[in-house]
Amino acid sequence: MKIKLLICFLFTLILGIVGCNLFNPTGSANIDSSDANALTYEGYQKFRANDYSEAAYYFSKAIEADSSHSEAWYGLAKTKLNLQEINSFELLKYVNTEGSNSMPISKMSDGTAAKYQYSIDTILDFMKVFITLDTLGKLDGVVRYKNISDSYMILQLFKTMLVLRKVMPDIPACASVNAVTGEAECNLGDILNGLHGNKSTETLESLHEFFSTCAKQPESMGSIAGQLMPGFGSMLSKEGKNVTMGASCDAMSSITQLGDTPAENEKKLSTVISFTGYSQSVDEDGDGCNDEEIIDGQDNDWDGEIDEDPRDQSDQFVYDEMTIAKNAIAHRQGTANLMIIRSVGPNDKYMHVDIDMDGEKAESDEWNFIYPEYRRRVENNDHRFKFAEQIFFNPKNLPYETYISTKQAIARDYEGQYNLKYRQDYVGGCWVRYSESDFQEVLEAQRMRYQE
Repeated sequence: MKIKLLICFLFTLILGIVGCNLFNPTGSANIDSSDANALTYEGYQKFRANDYSEAAYYFSKAIEADSSHSEAWYGLAKTKLNLQEINSFELLKYVNTEGSNSMPISKMSDGTAAKYQYSIDTILDFMKVFITLDTLGKLDGVVRYKNISDSYMILQLFKTMLVLRKVMPDIPACASVNAVTGEAECNLGDILNGLHGNKSTETLESLHEFFSTCAKQPESMGSIAGQLMPGFGSMLSKEGKNVTMGASCDAMSSITQLGDTPAENEKKLSTVISFTGYSQSVDEDGDGCNDEEIIDGQDNDWDGEIDEDPRDQSDQFVYDEMTIAKNAIAHRQGTANLMIIRSVGPNDKYMHVDIDMDGEKAESDEWNFIYPEYRRRVENNDHRFKFAEQIFFNPKNLPYETYISTKQAIARDYEGQYNLKYRQDYVGGCWVRYSESDFQEVLEAQRMRYQE
């Protein structure tokens, strides 16, 4: 499944349907003679006349008269959007990356970025209040959360772009600027892979808000199910696509749920990066193996962790579509699993990666399951790849938390504090196959990644 610039693609696609909801400068409400309705009517009159300050006044007075009046909340949201001067067409100009691998909004000036950062935060804070009230059933239901979900996702996604833009000066690959285009010579992958610590946490939080919204309103994203999972576009009905998209976004929402530590959030972000096709094909979890897992909700190497060092989702994945379809139908019972893999093969990128560090790149044992059929894997409770039969983790039988914290420390060690023998004795895994020269190469790569 090839997903390039996933975030940018989703943003541009959603932005293409902004002819409705909050970004639409027109719109009306059916008004009767009650006080709240009359105030709301006046608000819409002022709104159509582009008198947004007066419109905000009337909508606010309508909410004071009747706090459940959803049309007034909706009108105030539209008005605040215009007061903050958030222009959908200007946003589209900045994220249009056709023919370019550069980071979206990289050419935006600092002043424009600061304006949008403040404006988007302001309108999102207000929209969250509207959404909370609607979710709790405290509004009259005339206008619902789903009426603004597209706009909400657009703003959340653009907020993520601004978060990434903010860290660009700290990314070495972004230091040089193309003399012709004026763009920083780094792409989304360079930036995502350069995020560490608190920067990972801020980005992850923004992505979580986006996918949580998508999970609640999957129909907003159902039309692109075929792009995210090949075969689904023609196989499923409209309802089926919505169910599938809802489950996918729900899974991503779970993946991007903030952890307790920056290290945990960094690991979660690496999972998201795998979906963009930009992961670095290196050992990110401290076990000595390079991208040994796939995103299937299973422990593919039996190290005790699930999907912790995932391979790119741009690999040659073949999905078990029949089983996925059955699970999608069962989604209402909460049993859906939409990442069931039938087979995996290396793409051009992974032809040059020695996953298990045995000296052979892109060998069959790194890509073939012990049990090729998903049904057999379930029956045997064994979802490993064949290479995992030859490696053993945690040889000292450390308590699980100690073992995991040891791996986390090793994953960030660029000074050699944990020497090769220590890694072999206490982690095991692929470290047992390293020579001292291999180990020194890893330390050098770690210095380039983490030394700031």
